[in-house]
Amino acid sequence: MYNLKAGKYIIDEYIKKNPKQQNALIVLDIDHFKEVNDTYGHLVGNELLIALAKYLLFHTNPNDFVIRMGGDEFVVFLKNVHDDLTYPCNQLMSHLNEISLSHHGIHFSISMGVYTFSNEQNFDNIFKIADDALYHSKRNGRNRYTIKYQK
Repeated sequence: MYNLKAGKYIIDEYIKKNPKQQNALIVLDIDHFKEVNDTYGHLVGNELLIALAKYLLFHTNPNDFVIRMGGDEFVVFLKNVHDDLTYPCNQLMSHLNEISLSHHGIHFSISMGVYTFSNEQNFDNIFKIADDALYHSKRNGRNRYTIKYQK
C-alpha cells in the first residue's frame, strides 16, 4: 500500500505513459468512523483501518494501486478498465463482513466515489471528481457508491 505522496507520483507517471488508456479512481472511506473511535477507542479504530487496508489489497487486482490518503480515506486506482465498474464496486462493498476485528460488536460500512477517464489527466484532477462522487454517496445515505464517467 502506498502513502499519498508515493501514490500520487506513481499514478501521475502511469497516466503519462498511458495517456489514452481508460482507468478509474475509487475514493472510499469508512462511514461514521469518528463514532468508532469515540465508542470503542482509537486502538480499535486503528485496528479497523489496518483490517480495511488488508481487505483492499486482497480484493483488488495486484496490478492496481492502493493508497492510504490519510485518516480513514483510501484510494484505489484501477488500470486499463474495459468493463462496467459496477461489478468491482459491488465486490468491494459486499465482502466487508469478511473483516474480523477483536471487538466483534463493530458494524461498519464504506462509501465510495468512482471516476473513470480515458485521457491524460493528473492525480489531483481525477481525485477531485472521484471525491465529489464520494460525497454524493454520503449525502444519499452512505453505504453506497457513485460512479462518474468522463464527459
